[in-house]
Amino acid sequence: MRKRMDSFAAVAVSKKMRRRVGSPNPNEPVHPTTSTDMSVQASASDPSATPQVGFSGEATIHKTNRASLGLGQSSESCLVQIYPPDVVDGMVLLECERLLFGRDETSDIVLMDSGVSRRHAELVNDGDQYSIVDLGSTNGTLVNGSPVDRSVLQSGDTVRVGSFIFRFLSADSVETQYHETVYNALVRDALTGTMNKRYLLESMQREIARAVRQKATLSVAILDIDHFKRVNDTHGHLVGDEVLKEFGNRMTEISRADDLLARYGGEEFCLLLADTGLAEALEIMERCRQRISALPFMTADGPLDITASFGVACLDPIEATDPLELIKLADAKLYEAKKTGRNRVCG
Repeated sequence: MRKRMDSFAAVAVSKKMRRRVGSPNPNEPVHPTTSTDMSVQASASDPSATPQVGFSGEATIHKTNRASLGLGQSSESCLVQIYPPDVVDGMVLLECERLLFGRDETSDIVLMDSGVSRRHAELVNDGDQYSIVDLGSTNGTLVNGSPVDRSVLQSGDTVRVGSFIFRFLSADSVETQYHETVYNALVRDALTGTMNKRYLLESMQREIARAVRQKATLSVAILDIDHFKRVNDTHGHLVGDEVLKEFGNRMTEISRADDLLARYGGEEFCLLLADTGLAEALEIMERCRQRISALPFMTADGPLDITASFGVACLDPIEATDPLELIKLADAKLYEAKKTGRNRVCG
């Protein structure tokens, strides 16, 4: 039986209950996901970690006799799926001694993703604390971005299994941290730490209205990692995710405090530059381009030389422009940068 929860409900997990989570859908516009058309190298220890991803992004709760529990009624710790964002069906109360993650249908949390082993990891109740234990998985289990064999979880820690990221909330902090977790999941891309497409478009709508009203300048840039599919196909999507995260970090470091950086989808990012004309925007993007290509990206497969292409468009303050129309203009310039050799800025 499938049960859909409201935004402040949770479902207790027992051995009679299974949760099945579909792989991230790369075509979903609101939830930009990890690079999914890539290969994962299977090892002899777990040949079940297959090289292709082709599942749709569906998350459902399968339960038998347990009713959903309101958040305010529970004193249990919980997991919240934050990537891809699913803070409704993605919240699970922890009421059993052990919770198995894997691709196998007998797992408590079934994750349909090629980067997940059949029996990938286990969440263990150690009495007054929870630990995550990797079960010899092909691609490893990460806590706060670092691979672990076994790790005691602190409230707020992130647990990554394949392409999925969960946040652990301890029983004494569920009330205070859940709402913050929900908000961040709605506005931020959990993988890269940048804002998401939804937040970007809402912000653009406000900034365009302000710029038109004040006859101010405003520019937008579309950024695309060059040959990203090649990275995925050669090194696997977990390395591709490392590249995405580092790209986001470098762009955040070099961007101005009032610039808005968002992951637009896949390997494409968008930078909103308020009070910035075209000439200045091109100069800023050139500095960004140099920052991306200056040093190799360090990954689990070693250093990778990464470059990016940039397309820039400027708002005409006399005529109101829809956010998507302005992005379309920048995207046309990005296409020009790709067509003329990549690793360049066009505007």
